[in-house]
Amino acid sequence: MQTAKELVNEVTNFVNTFSTSKSDEFISEMSHEHRTLQQSFTRLCLKWIEYCASDEYRYDDRNKASHTVSKQLIEPYQEKYLGYKPSGYLPTI
Repeated sequence: MQTAKELVNEVTNFVNTFSTSKSDEFISEMSHEHRTLQQSFTRLCLKWIEYCASDEYRYDDRNKASHTVSKQLIEPYQEKYLGYKPSGYLPTI
C-alpha cells in the first residue's frame, strides 16, 4: 500500500507535466471508478480546497490565486450552512 507521501509524489509528478489533455483523461478515468470512490475523491478535493481557503494555508505569489479562489468557493457555502464545510456534507455510502 502506498503511503500518503508516495501518493503526493505521484500526484505532484502528474501535475508538474499538467496539460488539458492529461486532465481530461484523468477526469474520464475517474468517471469510470466506483461511485463511492468518486464521492471519496470529491471529499478529498473539497478538503484540499477548504485547507487552501484557511488562514493556515501558507502562500506566496505563486499560489495566492489558489488561496483566493478557494476562499471564494468555500465562504458562501459556510455562510449558507452556518460554518459547515462542504466536505462534511458528503456521506460515505
